[in-house]
Amino acid sequence: MNNKNLIEAERPGGFLDFLPAEYLAREKMLNIITKTFRSFGFDSMETSIVEFEKTLKGEESETGKQIFSIMSSDTKGESLNLRFDHTVPFARILAANPYNAHDKTGIKLPFKRMVLGPVFRGERPQQGRYRQFYQFDIDIAGSDLMLADAEVLTLMYQTMKNLGVENFVIRVNNRKVFQALSDLVRMFVKNDDETATKIDTEIIRVIDKVDKIGIDGIFSELNKKLLEEFKLSEDVIKNIIKKVKTLLLISGNNFEKLDKCEELFKNSEKAQEGITELREVFELLKKSSVDEKNIVVDFSIARGLDYYTGTVMETNLLDAPEFGSVFSGGRYNKLLERFTGQELPVVGTSIGVDRLFVALDKLNLLDQSEKISTDVMVLRLSDKYDDKYFDVVQKIREAGMNATICFLGDTTFKRQFNFALNSGVKFVVIMGEDEISENILQVKNLETREQVEVELGEVEGYFDKVNMD
Repeated sequence: MNNKNLIEAERPGGFLDFLPAEYLAREKMLNIITKTFRSFGFDSMETSIVEFEKTLKGEESETGKQIFSIMSSDTKGESLNLRFDHTVPFARILAANPYNAHDKTGIKLPFKRMVLGPVFRGERPQQGRYRQFYQFDIDIAGSDLMLADAEVLTLMYQTMKNLGVENFVIRVNNRKVFQALSDLVRMFVKNDDETATKIDTEIIRVIDKVDKIGIDGIFSELNKKLLEEFKLSEDVIKNIIKKVKTLLLISGNNFEKLDKCEELFKNSEKAQEGITELREVFELLKKSSVDEKNIVVDFSIARGLDYYTGTVMETNLLDAPEFGSVFSGGRYNKLLERFTGQELPVVGTSIGVDRLFVALDKLNLLDQSEKISTDVMVLRLSDKYDDKYFDVVQKIREAGMNATICFLGDTTFKRQFNFALNSGVKFVVIMGEDEISENILQVKNLETREQVEVELGEVEGYFDKVNMD
């Protein structure tokens, strides 16, 4: 081929490849997460990667800008997009599958689901942030009990522990607390609900950037936005920022923070409701095995998406803060309204799998001991005996071992053995002309260097025992 026609082997930015060693380490991490989620009684499900544009758009203007469109439409001519999370598809599938008591079909509530799969966002790639990435979600649908919120937080705590992470914090807030700030805005922006709502959204959006720009950065950006974009007077801005500052600087243990917030917003009924919910959640957590240093009240947690209505939570790795939140979520009771016109209480959380994988790699918390998943390699020492090698490898597989024949064209022992040695398998099976004539084979353990002779008729039983050990 003419070199001018060669294609550069280049991967698009924000997308990932995983070679076998990385894939196996990631698979082990996912197995730990899966086992933890299932131990809490969550059932697996899957939704389509592709959704109608009308299904995905409308939750938040910024989200709409990040959606990947597909350059085609369905038979009805409606635009198709790639999903950007698992939450909106879950709302859609709940609306499409109401429980029928007579036929016992559909989704019976309350329902606890777990889902793992790729999502897509057209945003600028950076460390720990990708255009295609896997999310692992759990949700409890159909329960407005704070017991469900406490269950989600306990699951988050236990998952991090099971992954070997000790130095982490789950920061918890309630979106209703911000209603007090909304009440304050409406005192100054009278008879203009649209502008007041925009200001509310902007305040939450800026507060949500606290990890990136710090508290002083929040006050500076809020001052600029409220002055330049919304044309509020300096006195009004000063009042709003003073309240925000007082809220964000609340300190103490979890219950002291709740007491101080309760006093700060004693005139806001909605904020009081949020504080009461948080208090109930933390009272429940006191009865569990979680360490209170790992789950804390933090009134700066906002979670940017508009669909959150109550508890919100984010998990940060204290030894790898540059990765931001790796496990986050909250309560979203109104998302189903778009499909059914009715509220449905749901609380859930999501792991950013690829971000967490990179972070755990940095913290040396991944099991990367295996380079391949194959256990046994049968050396092909003569092209006359392919039928024998083929028969033996099948028997080894029937014993529950992952096995392959060495497919090198060079059948010399040195080349075959060195290939097996460098591949990362645990065992090699040696069957030369002498072994085959005597109906035996040699099994060499590459980890212990021990070599044993096994009769051809006993090969399955031998590897059965190896597999059990």
